[in-house]
Amino acid sequence: MKKKLLLIIILLFGVLFVSCSGDESDKPKTPILIDPSPITITAASTEFLFSGEDLELTGSNFVNKDYPTKVFVNEVEVTPKEITDTKILISSPNVKSGINVVRIQIQNINSIPLNFNAIAKGWNKINALGAINIYKSTVLENSKTIFSLLDTEIPKKLEAKSNGYTQTTINVPGFFEDFQMIDDKAGILISTPNASFTDDAFQNINKITTEYKFTSSKLNIGFLESNQCILNTMLGGQLYTNDNGKTFVKNQPPSWAINSNTGKIKLNVKTFGKSTSNGKFYQLGIIQDLNYNIDNNKNAVLESPTGYSDWAIKDTISKTGKNLSYNYKFKNINQILTINQVDNTLVQSTDMMKSWTVLRTNVNSVFLRTEKEWYIQSGDKLLVTKNSGATWELEMDLPVNSFISDISFSKSKIIISGFKGLHYLKLE
Repeated sequence: MKKKLLLIIILLFGVLFVSCSGDESDKPKTPILIDPSPITITAASTEFLFSGEDLELTGSNFVNKDYPTKVFVNEVEVTPKEITDTKILISSPNVKSGINVVRIQIQNINSIPLNFNAIAKGWNKINALGAINIYKSTVLENSKTIFSLLDTEIPKKLEAKSNGYTQTTINVPGFFEDFQMIDDKAGILISTPNASFTDDAFQNINKITTEYKFTSSKLNIGFLESNQCILNTMLGGQLYTNDNGKTFVKNQPPSWAINSNTGKIKLNVKTFGKSTSNGKFYQLGIIQDLNYNIDNNKNAVLESPTGYSDWAIKDTISKTGKNLSYNYKFKNINQILTINQVDNTLVQSTDMMKSWTVLRTNVNSVFLRTEKEWYIQSGDKLLVTKNSGATWELEMDLPVNSFISDISFSKSKIIISGFKGLHYLKLE
């Protein structure tokens, strides 16, 4: 009996123990929250962002398992494309032109804000060169650097920095008449009778020197595509190089460009270019009357398959258009544009300058991007057509009394240069 009673007591104690143990395991555990560690942004992928580019931040403590990570650009929360404890990738953040601010927040912990500069889409005023006259600028598709030639004949390089565009001087002494870059390293500076080529940002140069009889007035950069460059002269001579001036081919002006008896210049080439219609090169200008009677001036149209040899005369007998600017523009040789300087009309020739038709009134200058896309200054407005002048749209209101000297294009950028610091960059 005693043994049976002892067994019952042991069994009851075991049941109670198991029951109590089960009650303890069923109770919910209180989670232990880990406070966020200090957040540090050590670097950004760029200090100068173009709209459309990604921004990558590196640092530490970007992730906490108990609290979400929030990222703010200009105090607007954005959703990162990628996030780890040491990296955050923001896809194409919405930026404004000028200083922008990015910060990271986890619960009540904030990183120190990081500033970066940016260029937004649309037109942006570039102030790095001040109020000086700017002759021309080169805008590059795969670079943020801008190269400009001032009308004081000094070349400048504008670099994208955290505080905006900053100017630096090109490391070549002297004054220059023409300047263009192929990329950040390769480019050309012209100081007649010399042409200086570089492929290392002018740390070293390949100089070509010509003589006055060849140039008469000055050399011009007539054609530049990749490393192929043709320099042309008003007398119809060319220099061709495809290795940044290390070697070159020289084509003398035609024998009739200068009167052999008097030494007076007859040929005056104003425009040099390659036609999209047939891939051939053209020189456009005038045959000057030796008695300086402008009514007797003739058109000069020359054609070449290479641009530096085998020139054929297309026209030297038709009369020049009266009152026309000889600064002809074309992409397609069958569509040549210029300005009537008396009535400020934009005129077009479809027969290689033999006749002209009026396209638009009140035009100061014209710049061609493609066969169909043209830009004109009309008073204090920049207008654009994308259908060869059939319709026009307002592109930008210019400052009062503006004068545009040059417009340069890349695939997705446009840069305007002009007097009194007129300098605008557009991201498309």
